[in-house]
Amino acid sequence: MFEPKTAKSAKSGGSSRGTGEVVEGRARLILPPHVGGKSGVFFNPKMGMNRDIAMLFALSHFFPSRQLRVCDPMTASGVRAVRYVLETSNVLHVLASDSESNPVETARRTVDLNGLAGRISVVQSEANLLLLNHVTERFDLVDLDPFGSPAPYFENTLRATLDGGVIAATATDMGPLTGARAPACIRRYGVRPVRSEFEKEMAIRILAGCLVMIGGKLELGVEIAFSHASDHYARIYGKVSKGRRSANLSAKSLGFLEYCPECLRRNTQTKLESVRTSCVDCGGSVRVGGPIWLGSIWDPQTVQGMIDHTPGLQSSRLSEIQNILTCIGEEQTSSPFHYRTDAFSKRLGCRPPALKQVLATLQEAGFDATRTHFSPSGFRTNAPCRDIASIFQALTKEL
Repeated sequence: MFEPKTAKSAKSGGSSRGTGEVVEGRARLILPPHVGGKSGVFFNPKMGMNRDIAMLFALSHFFPSRQLRVCDPMTASGVRAVRYVLETSNVLHVLASDSESNPVETARRTVDLNGLAGRISVVQSEANLLLLNHVTERFDLVDLDPFGSPAPYFENTLRATLDGGVIAATATDMGPLTGARAPACIRRYGVRPVRSEFEKEMAIRILAGCLVMIGGKLELGVEIAFSHASDHYARIYGKVSKGRRSANLSAKSLGFLEYCPECLRRNTQTKLESVRTSCVDCGGSVRVGGPIWLGSIWDPQTVQGMIDHTPGLQSSRLSEIQNILTCIGEEQTSSPFHYRTDAFSKRLGCRPPALKQVLATLQEAGFDATRTHFSPSGFRTNAPCRDIASIFQALTKEL
Protein backbone atom coordinates (compact mmCIF):
# COMPACT_ATOMS: atom_id res chain seq x y z
CA MET A 1 0.00 0.00 0.00
CA PHE A 2 1.03 3.63 -0.40
CA GLU A 3 2.66 5.32 2.55
CA PRO A 4 1.65 8.96 3.08
CA LYS A 5 5.06 10.57 2.96
CA THR A 6 7.01 12.55 0.41
CA ALA A 7 9.87 10.98 -1.51
CA LYS A 8 12.59 12.42 -3.70
CA SER A 9 11.75 12.42 -7.37
CA ALA A 10 13.62 12.83 -10.62
CA LYS A 11 14.00 16.38 -11.83
CA SER A 12 11.35 17.58 -14.21
CA GLY A 13 12.27 17.80 -17.84
CA GLY A 14 13.23 15.39 -20.61
CA SER A 15 14.63 11.88 -20.42
CA SER A 16 17.48 11.30 -18.03
CA ARG A 17 20.63 9.45 -19.12
CA GLY A 18 22.98 10.66 -16.45
CA THR A 19 24.75 8.51 -13.87
CA GLY A 20 23.40 8.42 -10.33
CA GLU A 21 20.52 7.30 -8.21
CA VAL A 22 16.98 8.35 -9.01
CA VAL A 23 14.00 7.98 -6.70
CA GLU A 24 10.48 7.84 -8.13
CA GLY A 25 7.63 6.94 -5.85
CA ARG A 26 9.04 4.19 -3.63
CA ALA A 27 11.39 2.88 -6.32
CA ARG A 28 15.13 3.48 -6.49
CA LEU A 29 17.19 3.06 -9.64
CA ILE A 30 20.69 3.81 -10.81
CA LEU A 31 20.98 4.82 -14.43
CA PRO A 32 24.10 3.86 -16.40
CA PRO A 33 26.26 6.55 -18.04
CA HIS A 34 25.52 7.53 -21.63
CA VAL A 35 28.60 6.72 -23.69
CA GLY A 36 28.05 6.61 -27.43
CA GLY A 37 24.82 5.94 -29.24
CA LYS A 38 23.39 2.92 -27.42
CA SER A 39 25.04 2.81 -24.02
CA GLY A 40 22.38 4.71 -22.10
CA VAL A 41 19.01 3.44 -20.93
CA PHE A 42 15.96 5.56 -21.67
CA PHE A 43 14.27 7.05 -18.62
CA ASN A 44 11.77 9.89 -18.93
CA PRO A 45 11.03 11.57 -15.58
CA LYS A 46 8.08 13.42 -17.17
CA MET A 47 6.32 10.06 -17.47
CA GLY A 48 6.44 9.71 -13.69
CA MET A 49 2.85 10.94 -13.44
CA ASN A 50 1.81 8.32 -15.98
CA ARG A 51 3.29 5.70 -13.67
CA ASP A 52 1.78 7.35 -10.58
CA ILE A 53 -1.71 7.08 -12.06
CA ALA A 54 -1.04 3.48 -13.13
CA MET A 55 -0.36 2.57 -9.50
CA LEU A 56 -3.63 4.20 -8.41
CA PHE A 57 -5.51 2.29 -11.11
CA ALA A 58 -4.05 -1.10 -10.15
CA LEU A 59 -5.02 -0.50 -6.53
CA SER A 60 -8.52 0.75 -7.33
CA HIS A 61 -9.93 -1.17 -10.28
CA PHE A 62 -9.48 -4.82 -9.30
CA PHE A 63 -11.09 -6.66 -6.39
CA PRO A 64 -8.65 -6.50 -3.43
CA SER A 65 -8.57 -10.30 -3.25
CA ARG A 66 -7.40 -10.65 -6.86
CA GLN A 67 -3.65 -11.24 -6.95
CA LEU A 68 -2.39 -9.71 -10.17
CA ARG A 69 0.11 -11.00 -12.66
CA VAL A 70 1.40 -7.96 -14.55
CA CYS A 71 3.34 -7.74 -17.80
CA ASP A 72 5.61 -4.77 -18.52
CA PRO A 73 6.85 -5.65 -22.02
CA MET A 74 8.79 -2.41 -22.65
CA THR A 75 10.39 -2.02 -19.26
CA ALA A 76 13.53 0.04 -20.11
CA SER A 77 14.90 1.02 -16.65
CA GLY A 78 12.48 -1.29 -14.82
CA VAL A 79 11.03 1.51 -12.70
CA ARG A 80 7.40 0.78 -13.66
CA ALA A 81 7.70 -2.92 -12.80
CA VAL A 82 9.30 -2.14 -9.44
CA ARG A 83 6.67 0.42 -8.56
CA TYR A 84 3.85 -2.03 -9.29
CA VAL A 85 5.23 -4.38 -6.64
CA LEU A 86 6.29 -1.79 -4.07
CA GLU A 87 3.28 0.51 -4.25
CA THR A 88 0.32 -1.83 -4.66
CA SER A 89 -0.94 -4.49 -2.30
CA ASN A 90 -2.44 -6.75 -4.98
CA VAL A 91 0.37 -7.31 -7.52
CA LEU A 92 1.78 -10.80 -7.05
CA HIS A 93 4.34 -10.89 -9.84
CA VAL A 94 5.59 -8.78 -12.75
CA LEU A 95 7.15 -10.10 -15.94
CA ALA A 96 9.27 -7.31 -17.42
CA SER A 97 11.11 -7.38 -20.71
CA ASP A 98 12.97 -5.27 -23.21
CA SER A 99 14.30 -6.03 -26.66
CA GLU A 100 17.86 -4.77 -25.97
CA SER A 101 20.46 -6.07 -23.56
CA ASN A 102 21.43 -2.77 -21.89
CA PRO A 103 17.91 -1.99 -20.61
CA VAL A 104 17.52 -5.60 -19.46
CA GLU A 105 20.72 -5.37 -17.42
CA THR A 106 19.65 -2.04 -15.94
CA ALA A 107 16.17 -3.36 -15.11
CA ARG A 108 17.68 -6.36 -13.35
CA ARG A 109 19.91 -4.06 -11.30
CA THR A 110 16.85 -1.95 -10.44
CA VAL A 111 14.99 -5.05 -9.29
CA ASP A 112 17.96 -6.17 -7.16
CA LEU A 113 18.46 -2.67 -5.73
CA ASN A 114 14.88 -2.72 -4.48
CA GLY A 115 15.12 -6.29 -3.15
CA LEU A 116 12.47 -7.71 -5.48
CA ALA A 117 14.25 -10.55 -7.28
CA GLY A 118 11.56 -13.01 -6.19
CA ARG A 119 8.66 -10.85 -7.36
CA ILE A 120 9.87 -9.54 -10.74
CA SER A 121 11.31 -11.53 -13.63
CA VAL A 122 13.26 -9.63 -16.28
CA VAL A 123 13.84 -11.21 -19.69
CA GLN A 124 15.14 -10.05 -23.03
CA SER A 125 12.44 -10.28 -25.69
CA GLU A 126 10.68 -8.22 -28.31
CA ALA A 127 7.28 -7.18 -26.93
CA ASN A 128 5.07 -8.91 -29.50
CA LEU A 129 7.04 -12.14 -29.24
CA LEU A 130 6.79 -12.11 -25.44
CA LEU A 131 3.02 -11.58 -25.61
CA LEU A 132 2.58 -14.32 -28.20
CA ASN A 133 4.35 -16.72 -25.87
CA HIS A 134 1.73 -16.01 -23.18
CA VAL A 135 -1.53 -16.67 -25.00
CA THR A 136 -2.24 -19.53 -22.57
CA GLU A 137 -0.50 -18.22 -19.44
CA ARG A 138 -2.21 -14.83 -19.57
CA PHE A 139 -1.89 -11.69 -17.48
CA ASP A 140 -4.31 -9.69 -15.35
CA LEU A 141 -2.74 -6.42 -16.47
CA VAL A 142 -0.54 -5.64 -19.46
CA ASP A 143 1.01 -2.18 -19.45
CA LEU A 144 2.06 -0.93 -22.89
CA ASP A 145 4.35 2.09 -22.80
CA PRO A 146 6.00 2.28 -26.24
CA PHE A 147 7.70 5.14 -27.99
CA GLY A 148 4.94 6.28 -30.37
CA SER A 149 1.88 4.16 -31.08
CA PRO A 150 0.78 1.10 -29.07
CA ALA A 151 -1.46 -0.11 -31.93
CA PRO A 152 1.10 -2.61 -33.34
CA TYR A 153 0.94 -4.47 -30.02
CA PHE A 154 -2.84 -4.50 -29.50
CA GLU A 155 -3.66 -7.84 -31.08
CA ASN A 156 -1.06 -9.86 -29.23
CA THR A 157 -1.78 -7.99 -25.99
CA LEU A 158 -5.46 -8.89 -26.29
CA ARG A 159 -4.50 -12.53 -26.77
CA ALA A 160 -2.29 -12.41 -23.66
CA THR A 161 -4.83 -10.75 -21.33
CA LEU A 162 -7.16 -12.72 -19.06
CA ASP A 163 -10.92 -12.45 -19.17
CA GLY A 164 -11.63 -9.50 -16.90
CA GLY A 165 -8.05 -8.31 -17.23
CA VAL A 166 -6.95 -4.87 -18.32
CA ILE A 167 -4.79 -3.44 -21.09
CA ALA A 168 -3.16 -0.13 -20.22
CA ALA A 169 -1.79 1.67 -23.27
CA THR A 170 0.10 4.93 -23.71
CA ALA A 171 0.28 6.71 -27.07
CA THR A 172 2.77 9.53 -27.61
CA ASP A 173 2.07 10.00 -31.33
CA MET A 174 -0.35 12.85 -30.70
CA GLY A 175 0.10 14.35 -34.17
CA PRO A 176 -1.78 11.51 -35.88
CA LEU A 177 -4.26 11.07 -33.03
CA THR A 178 -5.25 14.75 -32.94
CA GLY A 179 -5.72 14.99 -36.70
CA ALA A 180 -2.59 17.00 -37.46
CA ARG A 181 -1.28 14.04 -39.47
CA ALA A 182 -4.44 12.39 -40.73
CA PRO A 183 -2.84 9.88 -43.15
CA ALA A 184 -0.70 8.48 -40.33
CA CYS A 185 -3.78 8.10 -38.10
CA ILE A 186 -5.66 6.21 -40.82
CA ARG A 187 -2.65 3.98 -41.42
CA ARG A 188 -1.89 3.21 -37.76
CA TYR A 189 -5.33 3.14 -36.19
CA GLY A 190 -7.76 2.56 -39.06
CA VAL A 191 -9.59 5.74 -38.07
CA ARG A 192 -10.24 8.99 -39.89
CA PRO A 193 -9.47 11.78 -37.39
CA VAL A 194 -11.08 15.19 -37.08
CA ARG A 195 -9.04 18.29 -36.34
CA SER A 196 -10.82 20.18 -33.58
CA GLU A 197 -10.43 22.08 -30.32
CA PHE A 198 -11.23 18.90 -28.35
CA GLU A 199 -8.24 17.15 -29.89
CA LYS A 200 -7.01 15.37 -26.75
CA GLU A 201 -10.38 13.76 -26.14
CA MET A 202 -10.44 12.79 -29.82
CA ALA A 203 -7.07 11.10 -29.30
CA ILE A 204 -8.46 9.04 -26.41
CA ARG A 205 -11.52 7.98 -28.40
CA ILE A 206 -9.46 7.03 -31.46
CA LEU A 207 -7.07 4.97 -29.35
CA ALA A 208 -9.98 3.24 -27.60
CA GLY A 209 -11.82 2.66 -30.87
CA CYS A 210 -8.79 0.97 -32.38
CA LEU A 211 -8.44 -1.39 -29.39
CA VAL A 212 -12.16 -2.24 -29.50
CA MET A 213 -12.10 -2.97 -33.24
CA ILE A 214 -9.08 -5.26 -32.94
CA GLY A 215 -10.71 -6.98 -29.96
CA GLY A 216 -13.85 -7.57 -32.02
CA LYS A 217 -11.87 -9.56 -34.58
CA LEU A 218 -10.83 -11.88 -31.76
CA GLU A 219 -14.36 -12.05 -30.30
CA LEU A 220 -13.27 -10.03 -27.30
CA GLY A 221 -15.14 -7.10 -25.83
CA VAL A 222 -13.39 -4.02 -24.43
CA GLU A 223 -14.75 -1.42 -22.02
CA ILE A 224 -12.77 1.69 -21.14
CA ALA A 225 -12.30 1.71 -17.37
CA PHE A 226 -10.15 4.83 -17.20
CA SER A 227 -8.35 7.30 -19.45
CA HIS A 228 -6.50 10.59 -19.32
CA ALA A 229 -4.57 12.86 -21.66
CA SER A 230 -1.68 14.54 -19.89
CA ASP A 231 1.51 16.26 -21.02
CA HIS A 232 2.37 14.85 -24.47
CA TYR A 233 0.45 11.56 -24.44
CA ALA A 234 -2.95 9.83 -24.33
CA ARG A 235 -3.54 6.89 -22.00
CA ILE A 236 -6.37 4.33 -21.85
CA TYR A 237 -7.18 1.36 -19.62
CA GLY A 238 -9.37 -1.19 -21.41
CA LYS A 239 -11.09 -4.03 -19.56
CA VAL A 240 -11.23 -7.21 -21.68
CA SER A 241 -14.22 -9.57 -21.76
CA LYS A 242 -14.33 -12.87 -23.66
CA GLY A 243 -17.08 -13.86 -26.05
CA ARG A 244 -19.05 -12.83 -29.09
CA ARG A 245 -21.74 -11.19 -26.97
CA SER A 246 -19.19 -8.92 -25.27
CA ALA A 247 -17.58 -8.06 -28.59
CA ASN A 248 -20.96 -7.15 -30.10
CA LEU A 249 -21.82 -5.01 -27.10
CA SER A 250 -18.55 -3.10 -27.38
CA ALA A 251 -19.08 -2.58 -31.10
CA LYS A 252 -22.37 -0.79 -30.35
CA SER A 253 -20.35 2.01 -28.72
CA LEU A 254 -18.39 2.64 -31.91
CA GLY A 255 -19.54 5.38 -34.23
CA PHE A 256 -18.82 8.57 -36.13
CA LEU A 257 -18.39 12.22 -35.27
CA GLU A 258 -19.95 15.12 -37.17
CA TYR A 259 -18.13 18.37 -36.43
CA CYS A 260 -18.87 21.80 -37.84
CA PRO A 261 -15.85 24.14 -37.60
CA GLU A 262 -18.07 27.13 -38.38
CA CYS A 263 -20.50 27.00 -35.43
CA LEU A 264 -18.65 24.33 -33.39
CA ARG A 265 -21.65 22.00 -33.34
CA ARG A 266 -20.76 18.37 -32.77
CA ASN A 267 -22.96 15.32 -33.13
CA THR A 268 -22.46 11.55 -33.13
CA GLN A 269 -23.89 8.79 -35.28
CA THR A 270 -23.67 5.04 -34.75
CA LYS A 271 -24.54 4.26 -38.37
CA LEU A 272 -22.51 5.46 -41.32
CA GLU A 273 -25.61 5.94 -43.48
CA SER A 274 -26.94 8.47 -40.94
CA VAL A 275 -23.90 10.74 -41.15
CA ARG A 276 -24.61 14.23 -42.54
CA THR A 277 -22.08 16.31 -44.45
CA SER A 278 -23.73 19.70 -43.87
CA CYS A 279 -24.49 21.31 -40.51
CA VAL A 280 -28.15 21.31 -39.48
CA ASP A 281 -27.61 24.57 -37.55
CA CYS A 282 -25.59 26.80 -39.89
CA GLY A 283 -25.44 24.86 -43.15
CA GLY A 284 -21.64 24.76 -43.06
CA SER A 285 -19.51 21.87 -44.27
CA VAL A 286 -19.18 19.14 -41.66
CA ARG A 287 -15.99 17.24 -40.90
CA VAL A 288 -16.63 13.54 -40.37
CA GLY A 289 -14.38 11.24 -38.35
CA GLY A 290 -14.44 7.65 -37.21
CA PRO A 291 -15.04 4.97 -36.33
CA ILE A 292 -14.23 6.02 -32.77
CA TRP A 293 -15.28 4.99 -29.26
CA LEU A 294 -18.42 6.91 -28.24
CA GLY A 295 -19.02 5.15 -24.93
CA SER A 296 -17.89 6.10 -21.47
CA ILE A 297 -14.15 6.57 -20.98
CA TRP A 298 -14.31 6.22 -17.19
CA ASP A 299 -15.71 3.69 -14.73
CA PRO A 300 -17.17 5.64 -11.76
CA GLN A 301 -16.21 3.04 -9.15
CA THR A 302 -12.63 2.94 -10.39
CA VAL A 303 -12.40 6.74 -10.44
CA GLN A 304 -13.67 7.00 -6.87
CA GLY A 305 -11.20 4.36 -5.73
CA MET A 306 -8.35 6.28 -7.34
CA ILE A 307 -9.47 9.49 -5.64
CA ASP A 308 -9.60 7.68 -2.30
CA HIS A 309 -6.10 6.22 -2.72
CA THR A 310 -4.45 9.46 -3.88
CA PRO A 311 -3.55 10.89 -0.42
CA GLY A 312 -1.12 7.99 0.12
CA LEU A 313 0.65 8.48 -3.21
CA GLN A 314 4.30 9.52 -3.26
CA SER A 315 4.60 11.93 -6.17
CA SER A 316 6.17 15.28 -6.94
CA ARG A 317 2.98 16.04 -8.93
CA LEU A 318 0.48 15.04 -6.28
CA SER A 319 -1.63 18.21 -6.46
CA GLU A 320 -1.81 17.95 -10.25
CA ILE A 321 -2.99 14.33 -10.03
CA GLN A 322 -5.60 15.29 -7.45
CA ASN A 323 -6.88 18.04 -9.75
CA ILE A 324 -7.05 15.66 -12.73
CA LEU A 325 -9.00 13.06 -10.77
CA THR A 326 -11.32 15.67 -9.29
CA CYS A 327 -12.09 16.98 -12.79
CA ILE A 328 -12.68 13.46 -14.06
CA GLY A 329 -14.96 12.78 -11.11
CA GLU A 330 -17.07 15.76 -12.19
CA GLU A 331 -17.06 15.15 -15.94
CA GLN A 332 -17.36 11.36 -16.14
CA THR A 333 -21.14 11.27 -16.57
CA SER A 334 -21.38 14.33 -18.84
CA SER A 335 -21.80 14.54 -22.60
CA PRO A 336 -18.84 13.57 -24.81
CA PHE A 337 -16.73 16.07 -26.74
CA HIS A 338 -16.07 19.06 -24.52
CA TYR A 339 -16.00 22.73 -25.50
CA ARG A 340 -13.38 25.39 -24.80
CA THR A 341 -14.03 28.98 -23.80
CA ASP A 342 -11.20 30.29 -26.00
CA ALA A 343 -12.47 28.44 -29.10
CA PHE A 344 -16.05 29.65 -28.62
CA SER A 345 -14.94 33.23 -28.00
CA LYS A 346 -12.77 33.21 -31.11
CA ARG A 347 -15.70 32.00 -33.17
CA LEU A 348 -17.92 34.79 -31.78
CA GLY A 349 -15.22 37.45 -31.94
CA CYS A 350 -15.43 38.29 -28.23
CA ARG A 351 -13.30 38.11 -25.12
CA PRO A 352 -13.50 34.74 -23.34
CA PRO A 353 -15.53 34.89 -20.14
CA ALA A 354 -14.26 33.18 -16.99
CA LEU A 355 -14.87 29.44 -16.97
CA LYS A 356 -16.61 29.67 -13.57
CA GLN A 357 -19.08 32.18 -15.02
CA VAL A 358 -19.80 29.94 -17.99
CA LEU A 359 -20.44 26.90 -15.80
CA ALA A 360 -22.63 28.81 -13.37
CA THR A 361 -24.72 30.41 -16.14
CA LEU A 362 -25.22 27.10 -17.94
CA GLN A 363 -26.31 25.44 -14.70
CA GLU A 364 -28.69 28.32 -13.89
CA ALA A 365 -30.23 27.82 -17.35
CA GLY A 366 -30.96 24.18 -16.46
CA PHE A 367 -28.12 22.51 -18.34
CA ASP A 368 -25.47 20.13 -17.08
CA ALA A 369 -22.06 21.79 -17.00
CA THR A 370 -18.71 20.61 -15.61
CA ARG A 371 -15.01 21.20 -16.04
CA THR A 372 -12.84 18.75 -17.98
CA HIS A 373 -9.29 17.61 -17.31
CA PHE A 374 -8.52 17.75 -21.03
CA SER A 375 -8.12 21.55 -21.06
CA PRO A 376 -7.93 24.32 -18.42
CA SER A 377 -10.44 26.31 -20.48
CA GLY A 378 -12.61 23.28 -21.26
CA PHE A 379 -16.13 22.44 -20.14
CA ARG A 380 -18.74 19.77 -20.81
CA THR A 381 -22.41 20.51 -21.23
CA ASN A 382 -25.55 19.10 -22.79
CA ALA A 383 -26.56 22.58 -23.94
CA PRO A 384 -26.97 23.07 -27.72
CA CYS A 385 -24.37 25.22 -29.44
CA ARG A 386 -26.88 28.01 -30.02
CA ASP A 387 -27.58 28.27 -26.30
CA ILE A 388 -23.88 28.25 -25.47
CA ALA A 389 -23.31 31.05 -28.02
CA SER A 390 -26.14 33.12 -26.50
CA ILE A 391 -24.70 32.68 -23.01
CA PHE A 392 -21.23 33.71 -24.18
CA GLN A 393 -22.61 36.82 -25.86
CA ALA A 394 -24.56 37.76 -22.72
CA LEU A 395 -21.53 37.25 -20.48
CA THR A 396 -19.32 39.25 -22.83
CA LYS A 397 -21.65 42.26 -22.59
CA GLU A 398 -21.22 42.14 -18.82
CA LEU A 399 -17.42 42.30 -19.03
